[in-house]
Formats: sequence, C-alpha cells, structure tokens
Amino acid sequence: MRDDKRADGSRNGNGYREKREALQSELLADAFGACMEEQLSFIPPEREIARMHVFSERFQNAMEELCRTNGRLKKRELSRREFIFGFNRIAASLLLMLVIGGACVGTYLIAEHGLPGAGRDGSAETAEATEAPEEAQSTGAAEDTAAPEEETAAESMGDAESAATTDAAAQVDPEEAAFAGGTVRLADEQELPAGTGEIRTLVSSPVLDREAESVKITIGNLSEETITYRTDIELQVYLDGAWYVVPGTEEGAAAQEPRTVELEAGMAQDEEILLSGYTLDFEAEKYRAAVNVDGSFFGAEFRFETLEEGLEEALEGTLEGNPDDAGQQALQ
Repeated sequence: MRDDKRADGSRNGNGYREKREALQSELLADAFGACMEEQLSFIPPEREIARMHVFSERFQNAMEELCRTNGRLKKRELSRREFIFGFNRIAASLLLMLVIGGACVGTYLIAEHGLPGAGRDGSAETAEATEAPEEAQSTGAAEDTAAPEEETAAESMGDAESAATTDAAAQVDPEEAAFAGGTVRLADEQELPAGTGEIRTLVSSPVLDREAESVKITIGNLSEETITYRTDIELQVYLDGAWYVVPGTEEGAAAQEPRTVELEAGMAQDEEILLSGYTLDFEAEKYRAAVNVDGSFFGAEFRFETLEEGLEEALEGTLEGNPDDAGQQALQ
C-alpha cells in the first residue's frame, strides 16, 4: 500500500513539473515575441534606409559574391604554370642584376687601370686615337644615309597606329546601340556623380519591381544658397560599358511638361519619372536618372528586379505562407 502511494505521488510530481515547464516555455515564447516586435519597430522601412544611405557598387558586388558562395570566399590556388612562370621571372631578374653588376665592375676597372693591351708608352692608345676619326666619319655617313629610310618607316608605322586607334575607338564608343527593339544614342557625359558636398541626388529604391509605374528621384540642397534644377530628367541605360539615352514616347513627352524648379537651402524635393512613357528592357544591367542642377548633371542609379530575385521571394513566401500563392507569384 505504501509503495503504491509513493508511486502515485511520484507520478503526480512529475506531471506537475512537466506542466510547469510547459507553462514557462509558453510564457517565455510570448515574451520573446513581444520583445522582437518592439525591437523591430525601431528599424525604419526599406525606403527610408535607401534614402539615408546608398551602398557603393563595390560593396554590393562583394555582398552578392558572399551570397552566392554562402559566406565562403573562394580560395584561389596557384597553378603549376603560374608557379613556373614566377620562378623563371625571379631567375631572369637575378641574372639581369648580375650582368649589370659585372658591366659596372668592368667599366670601373677599365677606368682605373686602362685596357689590358695598352703599353706604358701609350703607343697603342695613339694608334687607336688615329683610327677613331676615320671610323667616326664612316659611321656618320652610314647614319646620314639610313636616317631618311628610318624616318619614312617611322612615319608609316605612326599612320598605321593612328588608324588602328581610330578604328578601335569607333568600335568601343559607338554613337548608337540596339535597345528594346529600337536604337538609343550615346549619352553626352558618361561619368556622372551622385552628388557633392552641397547637392545630393538619389532614388527612392535602388532595386525596382518590374511592375513599378514610376521611379522617384530626390534632389537635396545641402548648401546655404538656393539652387535650380530641371524637371525634364533624362533616363539612361548602361549597355556594353557605356551609357545611352532612352528616348521617351510621344505620350510620355506630352504628359511631362519640363520646367525649372528653385530649391531653397537645406530643402529636398521629390520628382517622378513615369515609366509608362518609355520602352524598357528589364534585363538591362542598370539604369540612371540624369538631373540637371545649375547646369551640372548628376546621376542616380537603379535597376530592376531580376528573375532570380523574384524566385527567391517566392521561396520565402512558400516558407512563410501559402505555397500555392507563392508559386503563382513566381510564374507571374
């Protein structure tokens, strides 16, 4: 009887302990969720983060590389061919240093002690001095004869090099390029800063959805004087290492009337580019908005979301929500 009572008491004690631990775990989970929500509420939205800071292209490329390799940097191994080439280069450098050192030592010895075949009375030196003018005259005549031929050859080579350089420049920097079923012209200025210490331009989001209707550009005046900018912002696309101007449609040009806006010191203004007024290629590497501020152009770069990024968002939606909805979003 006593053994049965003890067994029942131990079972009741274990059950009470399990219920207590389960209740504590539930309370801790609720407290953790409340704390996380409170902490996440202090994080600004993505649009505000993009407006406060724009990461450099070098940083973005490094982050993309880390994402592709799951945080593991690829270690580059030195091939056998590169090792042999490096060893041969070091050996050639040492040999060249020895040859130069030997030549310097020989020159010093000749300057100090003279040539080995020269006699004490200077007879050999006199003979060499007598033969030197004749050799100099013959050498000078040969050089005068060969000079016109060398100049002609140098001029022909220079013309060929200049022609090759002109052809290469024409191939590297074409005036027009094919884009979205049409042609685009080369931008007048290729290198545009995003801003200076007094003027700053940026887009609301550096990565836009393909269904976005417009792109918002913010112009900030950090100086102490009033500045002016033009609202006819130029849309440009990056193709084959150069920037080209994307022409707008007639409907888009009629909808956006260009004007000049004055921006006071310490103020910022938002301008929108309606994407419906352009024929775009979402697979292009990147775009930029060229803003004319007081006669100087500034560029704010952005790009459209790629297909891989859309699939990643669909996968996250599968893990968080309904798999069917996420699959339909990915197909769209």
